[in-house]
Amino acid sequence: MTFGTSIKRGITAALAGGLLVTGMSTSAHAAEEPAQAADYGTLAISNAPCDADGATGTDAGLADALNGVLTDKLDGYMTGYRVSCAREIVEAVRERGLARRAAVIAVDTSIVETGLQNHDVEVDHDSLGLFQQRASWGSVANRLDPAWATNAFLNKMVKEYPNDGWQTAPIGEVAQKVQVSAYPDRYAVEAADAARIVDAVWDHAVDRPFDSFTGDAKTDMVVHTGTDVGVRKGTGSGFSDLGVVTSGWGRFHGMQVTDGMGRLYYGDFNGDHYTDMIVHSGTEVSVRLNSRNNSFGSGTVVSSGWGRFHGMDVTDGMGRLYFADYNGDGFTDMIVHSGTEISVRLNTRNGGFDGGRVVTSGWGRFHGMNVTDGMGRLYFADYDGDGFDDMIVHSGTEVSVRLNTGSGFDGGRVVTTGWGRFHGMNVTDGLGRLYFADYDGDGFDDMIVHQGSDVSVRLNTRGGGFDGGRVVTTGWGRYHGLNVTNGLGRLYLA
Repeated sequence: MTFGTSIKRGITAALAGGLLVTGMSTSAHAAEEPAQAADYGTLAISNAPCDADGATGTDAGLADALNGVLTDKLDGYMTGYRVSCAREIVEAVRERGLARRAAVIAVDTSIVETGLQNHDVEVDHDSLGLFQQRASWGSVANRLDPAWATNAFLNKMVKEYPNDGWQTAPIGEVAQKVQVSAYPDRYAVEAADAARIVDAVWDHAVDRPFDSFTGDAKTDMVVHTGTDVGVRKGTGSGFSDLGVVTSGWGRFHGMQVTDGMGRLYYGDFNGDHYTDMIVHSGTEVSVRLNSRNNSFGSGTVVSSGWGRFHGMDVTDGMGRLYFADYNGDGFTDMIVHSGTEISVRLNTRNGGFDGGRVVTSGWGRFHGMNVTDGMGRLYFADYDGDGFDDMIVHSGTEVSVRLNTGSGFDGGRVVTTGWGRFHGMNVTDGLGRLYFADYDGDGFDDMIVHQGSDVSVRLNTRGGGFDGGRVVTTGWGRYHGLNVTNGLGRLYLA
């Protein structure tokens, strides 16, 4: 969920914007920045807002943090305003669906051109805005609109580098190709700081809910081994170990084991973007809030009466619970699969869930258990990136998606196939288990495949299913959460 409401502007207009080459381009600094050769010295240049609502408290906090890590001309000069400008650039990139590198290129260019400021006075002939775009690019109003200006920059970038060539070309080279500056060597110098700034604001630049254990948008891997629960932080290129975050959960693997006590889940119960631990023990569901210091709190019971909903093959078992954000408000709701019906109990934001309502029916053999004539397994994840969790159906070899309509789910469509032995059940020749979570932090949940000892990720292609995948971590051969000899534990992606 974005921090401060940014106005979505100009994307459609920018896509039709001019792509003419700019003339000579030089950097222009406000008085608070250090001058450098061939700049406008310490000449004060007035700036227009980047976010129409102004810089937020989060912007100011990110600026303080960035001032401790930047290494070039903005080191010590980041402000909430400059962060708001970077945020608007990143938002335009994300709304357009381009990769993070496009944002790094655009932010790098703005650092060099204006010190990440939206100059509203024409300098260097008639240059204006975040990128010092000449009058030939568009009107004054367009060039001062960060969304329009960023999209105009991106238009030319993708035109100059067809087939995504900008993804691999040096950042400084790409920026120069677009800007045609008299000082081409300056862009490469700022590339590392541009990446640091983009990393800082990336997760705050779209109006969508997001959460993870560490509070960013990239899913983390939670490892339940023996009595310990540990976390490996998602980096977008794998996971890094944060160590054990809570202990004492030896009988909560959700398996049919002697003296098993219950099951663990993970979701953002209180809407603060940090994943909490949800404990189903006996009839009670309790929440241990994420304390933001690599641990969870002591826990509070939030719902009761669920003694036969552990999703295990137990006498008189009634069904299974899931925790996902059904209504897109950033607070995890409780989804109840009872018999053939799926109902939703919305998070009341005051310590529990409401009485619930049925949202879809006909799923009597999709509990994901080893039952006669079992057909498959259900998941809940945000496939289309709108902030509302959808229903993902794994039936036979096919994985299909039923999009959240706000009053239930649509009729669905198959998005990937060939997963007949990945239901995560104790079946002959079972190959593994599937998960769905946002691995790369783009707001679209990806498919994560645990096969043998490998965990691989198939990225969401935003409407066309998932890509071919790549292995991101290995060594998890006994963590499928099954009742197997020498099984070590269970993985979660949260």
